[in-house]
This record gives sequence, structure tokens and C-alpha cells, in this order.
Amino acid sequence: MCYSTTRLEQKKQARHPLRGEGGKNIFDSTGTKCAREPPHKSNMNLLSTTLASVLEVLRSQKMDHLMIGGHVVNHYGYGRSTQDIDFMMVVTCPEKLVAAMKNAGFTSYSIEPLVLFFQKPTPSIRVDFLRVDPDTFAKLMRSAVSVKIFGCEVKIPSLPDLLAMKFFSYGQAPQRRIKDLQDIVGLSIENNLDAETVLKPLALKFASEDIYRQVFTMLPTQK
Repeated sequence: MCYSTTRLEQKKQARHPLRGEGGKNIFDSTGTKCAREPPHKSNMNLLSTTLASVLEVLRSQKMDHLMIGGHVVNHYGYGRSTQDIDFMMVVTCPEKLVAAMKNAGFTSYSIEPLVLFFQKPTPSIRVDFLRVDPDTFAKLMRSAVSVKIFGCEVKIPSLPDLLAMKFFSYGQAPQRRIKDLQDIVGLSIENNLDAETVLKPLALKFASEDIYRQVFTMLPTQK
């Protein structure tokens, strides 16, 4: 597996305000609740309906996709809050995706080189599409797993692939991506991953020896 050098990190930094059809800024990134606090029931309903709506768009347009981000981290056992829904996909024609999403009511949007942001004008969940190259996406899809999140069947990266993305993102900008480090440690603990046989090869391939040592010292069984 190979990731474009700055693709994941640029997506993380691209928290630009969404723009409506007239180009007006709609909002900036919002604050989050404390980690592990369960979402409010009304927010759960909003997440479920938003995810179902987006999946209907993607499937009707026959656009292959992987769900990524905080909700996938939660699925693998490490609970943390997140305020958006993230996908990874090959976007060869952004205009086609924009038209389909707008038709589904997501009329507030922003198109950046590596990520597309969408949101409905009423209070709703933001949806992000991280653009990825076809070769990387094909490799991720080969090991992807089908799961249910908020009652919707979605494909997500395997746990090793998710950790690889986290290592890569953290390795690009350790001072700004503390959340990725916390995700790596949390996922490792919750899934009883062996540091030497599982984490070290991923760290050395997608990050560095120093980052592996940092993760290693944060694991409770290694202290």
C-alpha cells in the first residue's frame, strides 16, 4: 500500500468553511464533545439519516467508496467524538458528485484539490470526501470489510489499513495530528494488538522508528 506524500495530511488541514451556491461562507469547523461521551439521541438520528442519504447518492451514481474517519475508529472499539462523516474515493469528475449531492439537498459545499465538503443548509452533519489515487483505493478495497454503522451497511478499511493511514497522517505532522496518535494507541489497546508484530511494521513503513517508539511507550503493558 502506498499513500501520496501529503494527501491525507492536507485533508486534515483543509477545514475550510463550506460555501453555498453563491460562494458565501456558511460555517467554520465546530467544537467537539469530550471523548467517549455518547452522542445525543437526536444527533444519532441525524447521523443515521445523513449517512443513509449520502449512501443512496453514491450507490445511485455507482461511485465506489470507503467510509473512514472517527466513526470507523469508533466501530473498531476506540470511542471518540467526531462531528462529520468521512469517505475516501476516487473522484474523477467532481462536477458529477456535486450535482448528485446538491440534488439530495447538500447545497452547501466547498471543493478543494484533495477533499470535497458538503452540508445541507439546515443544521446537519458535514460530509467530507477525501480524494485518493486509483491504485491506493484499489488496494484498500481489496481488504475492506462490510459492516453496519448507524444501521447502514458500509465498507470500511481493514484495521491494519486504518492504522496505516493513521501512522502516515501522524508521521506527516506529529505536532498537529495528536488525535491520530491517540487513535493508534486506543485502537491498539482495544484490539489487543501486539506492538512488535503488528504496530512496528506499519510504523516503519508509513511513519518512522521514532513514532513507533512513541506509540510503544504509551501502551500500558509496555510501561
